Amino acid sequence: MKIAPALILMLVVCSSVEAQSSSIAHQAALPRTAAATREDPPKPASPVIEKTSIIAVKTKDPKKYKVHDLVTIIVRDRTLYEADVTANARRQSTLRSELDAFIRFTGGGIGASPFRRGKPNINYRGTFNQRNNAESEREDSLTTRITAEIVDVKPNGNLVVEATAQTRHDKEVHTMRFRGMCRSIDVTPDNTVLSTQIANKKIDILTKGSIRNATRPGWAGEIYDWIRPL
Repeated sequence: MKIAPALILMLVVCSSVEAQSSSIAHQAALPRTAAATREDPPKPASPVIEKTSIIAVKTKDPKKYKVHDLVTIIVRDRTLYEADVTANARRQSTLRSELDAFIRFTGGGIGASPFRRGKPNINYRGTFNQRNNAESEREDSLTTRITAEIVDVKPNGNLVVEATAQTRHDKEVHTMRFRGMCRSIDVTPDNTVLSTQIANKKIDILTKGSIRNATRPGWAGEIYDWIRPL
């Protein structure tokens, strides 16, 4: 009576092994393309696993920005300008004029009176040469931080930012105005964005005070530069 259950268990194990071996042999007989097509695509992780897993990191939703929100702009602007210009001008003019007779009043009216000592004439010839050489080299660098206010949010999510900062040192007043547009995804989690990632960038720096007045040319120099007689 004890041998029967053992025989039944052996028959079940043998049948399962035979079925598994036949399945493996069948897969080996299939071509490589067919076996590849039978692979199932990876399934997304279960939300329960994402909540309970220690190593799973949930993707954060992008931050939504509104008008009047503040964004800190890291300004790193450097401009290098070089120019070398040479201009040559040459102009010649010639003028020649001769008078054959002059007006003479007679009893019968107006006539022509010839010249007894030769005909008066004008003979002019002029040459003008000008050569101008100009060299210009300028390098500007600006590194600072400024907090801007979002003045508009475009339908595609782009942010229009605008900032104004004013610094006063004794009687010197420095005013900086910044305006531009950036993508919302370029704003870092610490709420900063680089000035190189801002489009339509416009930076205005105005200085008022005694130092500015001392370095600014007078009105006579400005008029001379505007007229440029030479």
